[in-house]
Amino acid sequence: MLFERASHKKRYKTAMAAAHVRLCRFLYVAGIQNMRLLKRVKRRFCRFAKPFSDYLKRIYISSVGVSVKKYRDEKASISYGISVAKKRFAEAKKYGVPHVVKEFFSVANKSYKLHKGFFTAVFNITLPILSVLLLAFTVNYWSGRDFGLVLENSGEHIGVIADENTYEKATRLVSQRMVHDSAQDDAKIAFAPGFKLAVTDGDYLTSGYVCDRLIKQSDGIIEEASGLYVDGQMVGAVKSSADMRYLLQSLLNAAKNGGKGITAEFAQDVEVVSGLFPTTSIISTDSMGKMLSGTSKDAVTYTVKDGDTVTSIAQEHSMTVSQLNAVNGNSLGDSIHPGDLIKIEVAVPKMSIKLYKTETYNVSLPYSTITKNDDSRYTDYSQVITEGVNGTKKCTDKVCTVNGVETSRENVSTVVTQQPVDKVVLTGTKKKPQTGSGISSGSLMWPVPSLHTITTYFTWRWGSFHYGIDISGPSAYGKTIVAADGGTVSAAGWGGGYGNRVI
Repeated sequence: MLFERASHKKRYKTAMAAAHVRLCRFLYVAGIQNMRLLKRVKRRFCRFAKPFSDYLKRIYISSVGVSVKKYRDEKASISYGISVAKKRFAEAKKYGVPHVVKEFFSVANKSYKLHKGFFTAVFNITLPILSVLLLAFTVNYWSGRDFGLVLENSGEHIGVIADENTYEKATRLVSQRMVHDSAQDDAKIAFAPGFKLAVTDGDYLTSGYVCDRLIKQSDGIIEEASGLYVDGQMVGAVKSSADMRYLLQSLLNAAKNGGKGITAEFAQDVEVVSGLFPTTSIISTDSMGKMLSGTSKDAVTYTVKDGDTVTSIAQEHSMTVSQLNAVNGNSLGDSIHPGDLIKIEVAVPKMSIKLYKTETYNVSLPYSTITKNDDSRYTDYSQVITEGVNGTKKCTDKVCTVNGVETSRENVSTVVTQQPVDKVVLTGTKKKPQTGSGISSGSLMWPVPSLHTITTYFTWRWGSFHYGIDISGPSAYGKTIVAADGGTVSAAGWGGGYGNRVI
């Protein structure tokens, strides 16, 4: 048994070894064949591509190759010349500095003559590159610099401004500040500006500062003050800026009238400027307060209404007829017509104040009516089951007013505080039955079948005539009543002295 197992293992090893040998031989043969095939393909490709490669070589040699060869030869020659020059300089050092200098110029002259073409080519290439670099450096340097105008007036240096607009604005400010009585102050300012372009550090004078410097050059009496400008126009000046701001704040506080949650601001562009002002332009704080709280006349358009006359319109707006005619360019005739547009003068506050306030109010929400149908009741039946109740919503608006006149309103919130209660009405939908044909026969029947007693006839009774016949009897309430003859009902209901009647 053991002998058979050993024999089986030996045969297995022999078979595996033979298979390994065959695999190796196969791989060897395949590799050799692939090598031969690749070499054959390479030879054929080289044979095919040789004309193209030769053509490219000829192009390279005729164009770039010559230059490359010259460059290599020139490089080798320069390298050799440098080594020779080193030896000659070393030899010249033995005889002193003059010999070294003489040798330097000699070597430089020979080198230029030998390599003139090379140096010329290098110069032609490097010079444009250096020029471009220099231009880029120059542009970059000067583009990062700040330029300004050095301002002089009448030969006196003032400072650096950003542009001429600063000077022009300063001259306008001077003209506004120099509003004074020329009979009391003969101060004059000569505007003789001079400008020079210069590189600056970016700090420029403001128009207000330039204005102060120009006023200093005047021969009038000036002093520090605070001027008030409204929409770019000077109103006046006071000595203290604190007083000026107090006056402005007082106007805003007065407009709010102690109301809470109200924001006040001026509708115009208001600016307080501190600087030099002619003495004649400065007024007292009280005078400034009266001026700011005063009014001015302004022309507005008025639409003529029925019954208006020139006289009535003038009287209504505290004007004379001649003033009204002057405002309209003396074009008003003897008569005006409804719908005509004319101009009138109204008093407008000099300082228009804009107020922002919050208004809260309640708005009624109307209830809806819901109709419910009842098919068990006739169509003339109607009964209110639930009475309707209006609801309420609380609205909050942001309101803007100018001089007390509302100019805009914006709703900011709406909250329903009470929902409306719908009104519910029950109505019948059942149609009433028709018991007759509606055609009169001419014969009357007794209208109360269960009652046959006439209590009052068609006759005089109690001092007046009784227009009817009363039929009654025991337990008369609720008894059936029928029509005396066929026909169409034209009216039914309470009939005054007749009581409930059907016609």
